[in-house]
Amino acid sequence: PAVASVASRPVLATSSANGEVLGASRHAVWIRVGDDVVVVSTRDATRLPNSIEIAAEAASDPFDSIRRGDRVTFGPASIGFEGLTVEAVRWWDSRPILAPTTASAVWARSRHLPSSVPGLDARPLLSALSTASSSALLSASAALLGAGPGLTPEGDDFLAGALAATRTLGMAVGAGGAATLLDDAEGPLIDSSLSRTTAFSAALIRCALHGAVAAPAAAFLRALAGRGGVDRSHRRLLSVGHSSGPALAAGIVLAG
Repeated sequence: PAVASVASRPVLATSSANGEVLGASRHAVWIRVGDDVVVVSTRDATRLPNSIEIAAEAASDPFDSIRRGDRVTFGPASIGFEGLTVEAVRWWDSRPILAPTTASAVWARSRHLPSSVPGLDARPLLSALSTASSSALLSASAALLGAGPGLTPEGDDFLAGALAATRTLGMAVGAGGAATLLDDAEGPLIDSSLSRTTAFSAALIRCALHGAVAAPAAAFLRALAGRGGVDRSHRRLLSVGHSSGPALAAGIVLAG
């Protein structure tokens, strides 16, 4: 049994689909389905916005027989591997609901935190968000996509944090133009991500455009809106991955 993100619902709602394992570890399996990627993870892994979390921990080695390149079958609310079937019995929403707040309050809570990543030029992205220019956002995103090493390069994580913060904090402060900006840029930005970075990163950016983020990033966003400790949630986010957490956090602070 598993609890699945609503972001994975379109894939799990199909009557029949095939996927391929992109990679596997003790904590998770990454599966490509068409242009999308979903993650099956253990309950002690970081909960990602596109994850399906099974009721087992990594210590039990639930994915020990799964290898890169394995074929995967999808059915209604189920995922089939060789020797393992995962069934979604509950759903969770990776889009955090934020308390109403003000832009000045968000700034006051985050002004002491870093809003940039070494080696990445944050100025074009900040300018695009400040002017609410979709063309400038696409240009700034193109320069960040795929920048840096890793399954999710730093530039992608930084961009994803900024996009998710623009969507969620924009709603919290009543900035209607933030949602319009992301809606206008969504199609071209997704197309750009599919050609410029990894399939996994592209899937996370697609989630971020709608405000869906990993659980530690969601907690940080809620704290910036006034629910929870900012510094504590920021430290927890920094510990995610090798570079993903710091880049996500910096992107959130930049857009906040």
